[in-house]
Amino acid sequence: MGLHVTDVGCEKNEGKKELKKHAATIHCSNTLSLLQRKITNALLYHAYKELMHKDEHEITVKQLCRLIGYQGNNHAAIKDAFKGLISTVIEWNLINDETGAENWTASSIIASVSLQGPVCYYAYSPRMKQLLHSPSMFGKIDLVIQSRFRSSYGLALYENCVRYRGLPHTKWFDMELFKKLMGVPLGKYDVFRDFKRRVLDKAVDEVNMYSDLVIATEYVREGRRVVRVRFKLKERAKKTRLGKPSSEQALPHPEGYTEVYMQQLSSVFGLTEEQIQSLLTTHSREFIQEKMALIQTSKPFLEGKVQNKAAYLLSAIKNNYQMPTKNPCIDMETIKREREWVELKRLVDAVRIDYAAYREHFIHTAIEKLPTAEKQVFMTAFLRFAQPIVHTILQLQRKKYSADNVLEAPQMKAQLRQFALRELDFLALPSLDEFVLNQESIKREAWQKLKSYDPDHPLLQFSETAVDIVTPQPAQGERVQSGG
Repeated sequence: MGLHVTDVGCEKNEGKKELKKHAATIHCSNTLSLLQRKITNALLYHAYKELMHKDEHEITVKQLCRLIGYQGNNHAAIKDAFKGLISTVIEWNLINDETGAENWTASSIIASVSLQGPVCYYAYSPRMKQLLHSPSMFGKIDLVIQSRFRSSYGLALYENCVRYRGLPHTKWFDMELFKKLMGVPLGKYDVFRDFKRRVLDKAVDEVNMYSDLVIATEYVREGRRVVRVRFKLKERAKKTRLGKPSSEQALPHPEGYTEVYMQQLSSVFGLTEEQIQSLLTTHSREFIQEKMALIQTSKPFLEGKVQNKAAYLLSAIKNNYQMPTKNPCIDMETIKREREWVELKRLVDAVRIDYAAYREHFIHTAIEKLPTAEKQVFMTAFLRFAQPIVHTILQLQRKKYSADNVLEAPQMKAQLRQFALRELDFLALPSLDEFVLNQESIKREAWQKLKSYDPDHPLLQFSETAVDIVTPQPAQGERVQSGG
């Protein structure tokens, strides 16, 4: 059938569910939960075709759950979300793209809803229908991508970025307005570093992990106060695009299964999206990975004699294939896997080392660029904060360091970086996961592979303490003298 566009702006193609959402309803102030945000978009997608022709629309609960990627059977949560949507008043047109002025309109998201057995009936207010019909300014929301988000902040950020797709960056958002757009309640996270750590950084990580965009933050500050924010935008490479169109319908991935893991089932074993979805809903991740490893280390597979890898894997899972108890190749395969594991950890460790060097340079440059007066105030505050460790270093390593060069000690450099991250609100240091996205493909693949096997592996975490801060030891030939 190919691509076609309905007369009311809802694009459809095989394997893709895409909603043209009015920019005004993206740039809106509300505190919707993640489930409510997903339901809002799914209901609008479903009703678009007859939005202006029907007063009431209908959808089965099963269809709705499929659209939002909801795996549970707790329909009471769906009912509570509906009640919240009826009682929640949203404000829109906060931003006028041409003038920058704020124009205010308000309405409930849906006017009414009725659950009658397995069918849900819902309606929009006339003003809401008028706003949503044939939008002239819109952002395209992919419902498959939407289903993967794990927080309302992440989905809100994705919606506010996706309408600028094709541009190098979003527009500048006033910080207070941006908090409203993210759904942060008034009076919460007033200190920027708290907002950045608890809301913004996590939202950016979700967009970069689950969506077809790669974003990075930029700030404008007045003095030391961050007053505006925007996001640099980049399309994710097509070969790693989440929710890619195909002849099979793209289905939402269950929680906990990484993109790399899905790609292995698809690219290595040739499973369709439907087959993958069926497996992931009936078997544990560990069980499937065990059978994948069993096949990949088998002699027929290594010699390229397996003609139908998909059928082989499905049979191994269905019949619970086991490793033979006696096999002359077992030791060699074990050695092979151990070597691969060593290489995997070597590549990941190289990424950590590169990130540590990048992080050190990034923070050092930011400190050096401070205006002279601000830098003097900052360093005075740091030396006051670090006085105990300065005293320890000068006592234990007095032949190597003095008051004139104590800042050159690795322990002091590490403390300075931590202090800068805590005190300099304008610092927008990319996370370790963001840094990985810009590495060469072999390192990215090693990182994602280790993450798919063990998401909590210590090598995937970055700790300044583990990398830099060590207890100062006395220089050779010195003795620690007690006071008095």
